[in-house]
Amino acid sequence: MINDANNIVLAVMGAVGNGKSSTLNSIIQEPLFQSGRAVGPVTQQIGSCVRHWKLPEVGRTVHIVDTPGMCDSTYKDVENVHLMVEFFKTLSHGVSAFVLVFNIHNTRLDEYTKNMLRLFERLLGPQFWKHVVIVFTHVDEEQRDYLEENIDALTDPIDGFVKVINQWFQLQYQPPIVFLSNRDTRYSQYARDCFMELYEAVVSVEEGTRREKFTCTFFQEVNNRAGIVQDNFIVHSIRSAAAAIPQIVQSGARSVSNVCSVM
Repeated sequence: MINDANNIVLAVMGAVGNGKSSTLNSIIQEPLFQSGRAVGPVTQQIGSCVRHWKLPEVGRTVHIVDTPGMCDSTYKDVENVHLMVEFFKTLSHGVSAFVLVFNIHNTRLDEYTKNMLRLFERLLGPQFWKHVVIVFTHVDEEQRDYLEENIDALTDPIDGFVKVINQWFQLQYQPPIVFLSNRDTRYSQYARDCFMELYEAVVSVEEGTRREKFTCTFFQEVNNRAGIVQDNFIVHSIRSAAAAIPQIVQSGARSVSNVCSVM
């Protein structure tokens, strides 16, 4: 069942072209989610399904969620987040892990990336971070040696990627970080080992939250409304969160209204 409490509920988010859909297709070993190297975002609406987690074979069912690619030129990010809210409110058992996907070849933490994460935090609340796994894609086997310097820089305990995110958002814990290759996942042992690391990271997030999935009182408030009133409430919430982002980025303040909680 789609809302089976024992399912892993995996939501994948990130910027356009980072490999979100390819990662989901690899997990279920099925070309269900459209992926490609188009100039614009491939995922233009939310898609989901329930399948067995097949890479690796772990004997568990996963409710996988593919969200629209976040882009600051072709599509309005607020509209994409609106779609995400519309989808997540239907998940009565919450979300096991939010996978934030980045491309290993473009790891610059620019203001756009920072704003995107701020928007997630404002909409979902600080507890969102306890369910985050950070993934870098395109770490293919034949390029692994070439990318070692990038990997070392990203994992540096003083000024690495995750350390900087911790400082930005004043986190008291460090999200797990995984390096993935979506190339030849059916036959490559290297790729299979990468996805085992992803599964283990998701399990570590589950264990860290005592298997309590992420849910929001905000979503419950949404469900208490209907029709135009419900739509207006959602849009107003997203606009309010987005409008506050420039002030947060400039001041560095943490005036985040926590509208979410752990179930």
